Amino acid sequence: MPSIAGPDGAWYVFRVSRLADGAARADNLAAILLDYGGTLDGDAQHWFDHFVRLWTEAGSTLPVAALKEAFYAADEALAREPEIQSFGLERMVRTHVDLQLRHHGRRDDALAARLAGAFIADTRMAWDRNRPLLRALARRFRLGVVSNSYGNMPALLAEADLAPFAVVVDSALEGVAKPDPAIYALAAARLGLPTPTILHVGDSWARDVVPSAAVGMRSAWLAPPGAAAPADPANVWRLASLLDLGELLS
Repeated sequence: MPSIAGPDGAWYVFRVSRLADGAARADNLAAILLDYGGTLDGDAQHWFDHFVRLWTEAGSTLPVAALKEAFYAADEALAREPEIQSFGLERMVRTHVDLQLRHHGRRDDALAARLAGAFIADTRMAWDRNRPLLRALARRFRLGVVSNSYGNMPALLAEADLAPFAVVVDSALEGVAKPDPAIYALAAARLGLPTPTILHVGDSWARDVVPSAAVGMRSAWLAPPGAAAPADPANVWRLASLLDLGELLS
């Protein structure tokens, strides 16, 4: 169920249909910007946490610190791939998994297939679940994506075919990354809209909520129900699932 932060920083739960100014705020919106990882491809699940779960399900006994080191080493190496801008979901994920295993000094084709296959399947399931919502929203608002990515976000979104996006801002292509507010200002400039008419939706308080609010956007935080929200900034909409956005803006 959605909730909103009050002026005292406390979270108040409400039913959207009963929130008098909810519809009015939606009426003043012209665009919605969305994060990709943990937002469009899964509800508030960071890629690292996703991989930790998959490694654990595969029976791994590696410590989380070792998994984290390998994950971020793979992240950096993937961004340096010469053809990264053309990578779709399968090539991106399978390369990332191979790079993780290489960092661990392992060659295990069965494990690589299991990890990559599960990640890809989870992602496609999230795409399929979110597509009807995004296409419905695209009939009312201009949509865009702002992502810290590897340079392949345009190719990835073309494959996902989620909705028509008016802007796609990929940090690797722009030379500016979250949490720098400049990446949100860039997206607003490309939309040609004043920031108060834009809602940004993302799963990271530090990388999504704070910098988007800093440039004047409205913000929605996608987070597990038990996650504690900081008090600042205030007036942030809270979503347990991206699908809640449809009710919030109804």
